[in-house]
Amino acid sequence: PENDSHLFVRFDSNNFDEGKRINKYQLLKSFGVPESDNYDLPLIGSVTRLAEQKGIDLLMYSLENHIMNNFYRFVILGSGERRYEDFFRYLQWKYPTRALVQIGYSNELAHRIIGSSDYLILPSRYEPCGLTQMYALRYGTIPIARYTGGFVDTVEEYNPQAQTGDGFTFYQYNADDMNYAIRRALDIYHVEPHWSIIRKNAMQKNFSAEKTAMEYLQVFKWALEKIGR
Repeated sequence: PENDSHLFVRFDSNNFDEGKRINKYQLLKSFGVPESDNYDLPLIGSVTRLAEQKGIDLLMYSLENHIMNNFYRFVILGSGERRYEDFFRYLQWKYPTRALVQIGYSNELAHRIIGSSDYLILPSRYEPCGLTQMYALRYGTIPIARYTGGFVDTVEEYNPQAQTGDGFTFYQYNADDMNYAIRRALDIYHVEPHWSIIRKNAMQKNFSAEKTAMEYLQVFKWALEKIGR
């Protein structure tokens, strides 16, 4: 995010609190949300293909109730199956300051949603790898992800006691499990020290090739020791 020209303001792990606050403010303003409408409400984002594989059915089951009860504000960028597009258009029509919807794709808006949101929801049925969660972590945006595929290796459940981890996960593909993960995530929103710690953990996570190479070297070393070489 310190080099991202698409953001409203750039930030890094030393000034992320102020940087994300300004980006969130500007994103909400760009969607026409009035300043009087509680800009501090948690913002859950999604940048996704609107397809069954991405778990959109779970969102359809729960989102309206959550938005109606002011649990959080939701912003989504994506396109895909008509039934999903129509659902999000309906939400936008009924809750214009709570459901912020852009059907289609914009690289600039994708960066802004990932950089400005407090959380990113990733409820996929299956996910061979996935990159969005890695981008989210780098931008201090906390993933709420189903424990499947690439998410297993990249999103670590936050432990409030140990103050380790960088996201929230759920195992079973159902709305109850997803909603429980969302509740756990919202429970630490602006609760210190957890809110600062989890975001710093996320931003400092290392996905570099050097780290992967070192892990492979450790495996090779272990294997050589096993065969006595």
